[in-house]
Amino acid sequence: MKPTDEYKASLSNATAFKLEYPEEKATTAARIYNVNENTIRTFLHRERQRDGPAVKRGGQNKILSDIQVEAIYKYVEDSYLSGYGATKAMVYTAVGCLKANQLPAKSPLT
Repeated sequence: MKPTDEYKASLSNATAFKLEYPEEKATTAARIYNVNENTIRTFLHRERQRDGPAVKRGGQNKILSDIQVEAIYKYVEDSYLSGYGATKAMVYTAVGCLKANQLPAKSPLT
């Protein structure tokens, strides 16, 4: 195996080759510069992810307002200080009660 600096230089040259000639396959660049073709693909994929716009996934299904979230935090803290702790079921029930008592009324969690 090549020394690390030499391998990094070869990998850099291979990725530059692939970017300069996008119609060529990663296998071609890997054979020319004697590096692993999967490494080239991974490197280029990560570069595209880093340079591309940040894609936000999810987050549109918020069920609690900021005030309700603070109320849940306070409930968990009070429960902890009382010595009970807070299980998922307890928090889920508290969220259901908040949603059931919300004005205008909305259906509780199912």
